[in-house]
Amino acid sequence: MGLIRFIIVFFLVYFAISLFTRYVLPFVMRFFFRRMSNRVRKDYERKMREKRRVEREGEVTIRYKPGTNKRITPEDGDYIDYEEVDDD
Repeated sequence: MGLIRFIIVFFLVYFAISLFTRYVLPFVMRFFFRRMSNRVRKDYERKMREKRRVEREGEVTIRYKPGTNKRITPEDGDYIDYEEVDDD
């Protein structure tokens, strides 16, 4: 009697798992994937809005590398970096 009960329980559990993976699991996975994609999209849009707010078109921004103390003041004037070319 124990072997028959085990076989019946085994097939019922197998049947329940197969129904779950076939019908319920796709809905659960779709829900989580949509939720994660929405979260990533909102985070990306938020970062892009912040970037647009900081850098407006037509404005000049000067970024300094960490560790450098070189500062340019308006009194320094314009600096143009050029390279001389020989015509020979």
